[in-house]
Amino acid sequence: MGRVEPAGAGGGGDGTGKTSWPEVVGWPVQNAAVRIKGDRPDVLFIIGGTGGQWPPGHNPSRVIILSNEAGVVVKTPVVG
Repeated sequence: MGRVEPAGAGGGGDGTGKTSWPEVVGWPVQNAAVRIKGDRPDVLFIIGGTGGQWPPGHNPSRVIILSNEAGVVVKTPVVG
């Protein structure tokens, strides 16, 4: 009846915790960054608009937060 993984974990399957944050879509970027950092203090952020150029390839230590001109998150941030 106990948990198999710690509370707050999940999504990654590799023991590192969450890998996506759909709940922050529509939030101000700053609030989203605080939530993500609280869940995953090991990741770095890249914050930018939807037309930006991003570093190529998958990076398990990176989260890209896409926002509109008003600074509101417009797409689910994911690790990679």
